[in-house]
Amino acid sequence: MDATTLGAASAFAAGAVSFVSPCVLPLVPAYMSYITGQSLATNAGAATMSSRVSAAALSVLFVLGFSTVFIALGASATALSRVLLAYRYEAGIAGGALVTLFGLVMLIGVERVPFLRRDAHFQLRAATGNPASAFVLGIAFGFGWTPCIGPILGVILTAAALSESARSCTKRPGACASCAAPGAR
Repeated sequence: MDATTLGAASAFAAGAVSFVSPCVLPLVPAYMSYITGQSLATNAGAATMSSRVSAAALSVLFVLGFSTVFIALGASATALSRVLLAYRYEAGIAGGALVTLFGLVMLIGVERVPFLRRDAHFQLRAATGNPASAFVLGIAFGFGWTPCIGPILGVILTAAALSESARSCTKRPGACASCAAPGAR
């Protein structure tokens, strides 16, 4: 087994571990209901073949949505690491200044800095059970749950960023596929 195959297999295993983490697994039924536009009670044991095919197709679009986010994060991490290595000294100074600024904000109190008290959100009434909403929900899942699966995803992205091989991108889709595989059943 060569290093690339081992890396992809390791990423797949890490994605499977992420899937069963306490912040992802409990959400699977809710996401499946939203993606398909059907409740579990609606198909309580009597799911037709067409509803299963539709659910599988919508699940694939959901997976493509969060895979897009993870792969984009990996590609940007690789590019960012190269820039930071080129400007290592300047990045160290900027990082030190940022940590100092955060320390001052904590000493002053977050309540006294109005910029840090802002909140922005929007209400979106999206139809469930259609391809576009499944893909967009996958993107939202990718951004929303990145902190939850961050340690494992961070290791995979670091390994991909440090790899000189152009085939290192296989590590990211491997993690995405493993996180999707249990949900596609």
